[in-house]
Amino acid sequence: MGPWKQHIRIAILAAAAALAATFGSLFLASGTRKPEPAEPPLAAKPVTTIPVTADPVTTPKAPAEAIDPQKRAALKDRLAEAPEYRAFLTRLRALYPADYDAAERMALSQGVEDHDDAADLFVSLAVQTLRRNRGLLGAKAGGAALDKMFEAHQRVLKQLAATDPALCVDFLNGASVDRFATFASAHRTLMAEEAVAGLDAIADGAQKKIDREAPAAGDFDDLEKLMLAKGVDKAGASLLLDGKIPDPPLSDAQQCQNGVIYLDAMKALPDLQRYRLYALALEVMAHE
Repeated sequence: MGPWKQHIRIAILAAAAALAATFGSLFLASGTRKPEPAEPPLAAKPVTTIPVTADPVTTPKAPAEAIDPQKRAALKDRLAEAPEYRAFLTRLRALYPADYDAAERMALSQGVEDHDDAADLFVSLAVQTLRRNRGLLGAKAGGAALDKMFEAHQRVLKQLAATDPALCVDFLNGASVDRFATFASAHRTLMAEEAVAGLDAIADGAQKKIDREAPAAGDFDDLEKLMLAKGVDKAGASLLLDGKIPDPPLSDAQQCQNGVIYLDAMKALPDLQRYRLYALALEVMAHE
């Protein structure tokens, strides 16, 4: 494999699990976007700070616009139609009420309550808000919380592989596709489990605050060896790890299956290696 920073593709791929990137931004985005590999990896960039002099003239913050009680009631009714999401929303509101409120305001400003899949749309916004505001905490979670989150992601991926390989590939790439909402509506229990696992990882990271080293080149090399041993060919491994598109290109079904194997290989790594890769994935996701 190439230099370590060429492997950022794997972090972006793995990060689809991090607070459900494809669940948190697919529904309301338009068009299809495939992320480009970052150079250098966001997690490896030095953090710099610039002294800022406070402006002596402080502009008062505009008060938040009042929420229409009828629209809020309509959204509440829509959420009640999707009890699968109740545990996630209840826990989110208890842990991070400001994030819940921000998601609610955004949803109502976009008229989400008028959609048949309003519950799915609202949860997607809530996940997106949580990921943006607190995603870095997930990288500091304990191993059990990280394993639970990525296992939930793999369950989603396997279901996609069984029902829609093309959509599965979009899921792997973090691409925006409106039709993912149809999948989510049909598999709410699965999506709710993933959302809860992401929230739990954030809460766990806020408590444990585990700082991990960045992955080494050997971590990626060992991952590639496991992928090859599990049936992914060189071209498929290069696509997943380096973003190198093979000629001829792989079918959607093969790419999707390789993605499932990739997550299996991640789980087979020793704990320290696995958690370094998971943490990198979440750090990258928090910056996306």
